[in-house]
Amino acid sequence: MRKQIYILQTISLLLLTGNAFSQETEKKTIPVSLIQYLSNVSKENLGYIAEQFNVSIAEAEVKASNVFPDPEITFGYSNNQDQVLKMGQGLETGISYPISFGNRRSANMALARTQYELAELALSEYLSNLRADAMLSYFKVLKSQKRYLLQEETYTQLQKLARADSLRLTVGEANETETLQSEVEASAQLNLVDQCKAEMQNAFANLFRLEGKTMNDTLYEPSDDFPVKTRDFSLPVLIEEALKNKVELKIAVKNKEISEKNFQLLKANRAFEFNLQAGYAYSSTVRNEIAPTPSFSSYSAGVSIPLKFSNRNKDAVKAAKLTIRQNETTCRSVQLQVITDIVQAYNTYDAQKKQLEHFNKGLTDKAGKILKSRIYSYQRGESGLTEVINARHTYNDIVNNHLETLYNYASALVELERVTGIWDLGEI
Repeated sequence: MRKQIYILQTISLLLLTGNAFSQETEKKTIPVSLIQYLSNVSKENLGYIAEQFNVSIAEAEVKASNVFPDPEITFGYSNNQDQVLKMGQGLETGISYPISFGNRRSANMALARTQYELAELALSEYLSNLRADAMLSYFKVLKSQKRYLLQEETYTQLQKLARADSLRLTVGEANETETLQSEVEASAQLNLVDQCKAEMQNAFANLFRLEGKTMNDTLYEPSDDFPVKTRDFSLPVLIEEALKNKVELKIAVKNKEISEKNFQLLKANRAFEFNLQAGYAYSSTVRNEIAPTPSFSSYSAGVSIPLKFSNRNKDAVKAAKLTIRQNETTCRSVQLQVITDIVQAYNTYDAQKKQLEHFNKGLTDKAGKILKSRIYSYQRGESGLTEVINARHTYNDIVNNHLETLYNYASALVELERVTGIWDLGEI
């Protein structure tokens, strides 16, 4: 009998202390660092590639605005009933060129250059947000992966507990209630494993999407860990740097400049303009018996001036001026919003930093030691299954909270640098 008990205790010890994780062997895993992943995203993200076309389009429009106005050439033919009255035929040709006192070409070029600069700023802002989103996705995969492994480890342990209790029940060393409880706990834990696995797969799918790829036989998994070294920031310095470097503010200022350039173009289109004209005409011989006339050529030059009665309507000018004032107000609004976002992001970061420092004091290690102690006592018959399960739940809760705190801290750091307009996240 003692030999049987010894064998069962040995089996229980091996089952409880074993650490096995199921792996999807059909997928090849390749570790990828944070810096490498961000580099891949900046090169292969489809949205960023599409956004680059806006810069190329704006650059082409700058070159297109550099052209001069086209001259106009006219041709004409006249027949003065030459077949009946013998009054001859005529050919006419002329050329005209528009002249504007408003220098419309320069106004077009200035507007196109400003729009090109805006496209570059928008591309820079897109890349900044893309890198921040990619980093958050990287950390989310890291969190979901660690949670999945934790829940899978717990399931393996509970499953082994259930098997060990079943063996102990057959020899009368465990009661039926404890055996049923261990089976129920293992079954409930399997549901958590499946849920965490789905969350991890969804996180991986988003990780690949940002990189411009789809999930296939090759699995690129994070090789870096969460940033655990806390950083100190000065709120006044962050605000000062943001007011100088924040791309969102530069975009607002550039939109104001575009409205001013549009106003200048409107004034150029409404300025005094005229057309210089020159012409040549040829008339053939008039063979009419009453008034015969030899063939002759004639030359002409002149000016045509459009009567811009439409300029009396000032609504377009009024709308352009209001647009400028609107964009000036938007600049002040964006500036205030940036300051508010920085203050809020700083407060969130500071709170998450304090929570991380609390976990860095060894709370997880203490919970792990308690779990090991409970398992050891259970193996020796000094405590019941309930104490082991409670200790396991407590340990899992603390580890999950630690993972959530690590992710929240990393997210708060990313968001703080996003709203501030600085970028050194690849170095953490």
